[in-house]
Amino acid sequence: MSQYEHEFSNFPQQKITRHNFKNIDDNIAATINKINSLRAQGLYNQAAHVMEENRDILSQYVADAITFRTWEEEIYNTQKYAKKMQQVVHFDPAEPDDCCEEDVWIGA
Repeated sequence: MSQYEHEFSNFPQQKITRHNFKNIDDNIAATINKINSLRAQGLYNQAAHVMEENRDILSQYVADAITFRTWEEEIYNTQKYAKKMQQVVHFDPAEPDDCCEEDVWIGA
């Protein structure tokens, strides 16, 4: 039976998270340029400090690792859900790893 991941996603029990990111504009461009400049100079701790100071506004423009992990998990859960909604017939000599409950397996 399919097991959903729930560390970052509650799909299919809840809707997929909408993030509504903004395009970079003049309001944030100077901050992003400062971060990129510090990173290019190898000053990662200073860049991280600028990011932390501007966390609230940056979160509207930049996807972080948690956002990527959420997307990854929601895509994974959506794939599992879609497979459960459609019965599949497998014609394989061995039972496939991606079989879901209700699938049909016809082995040779």
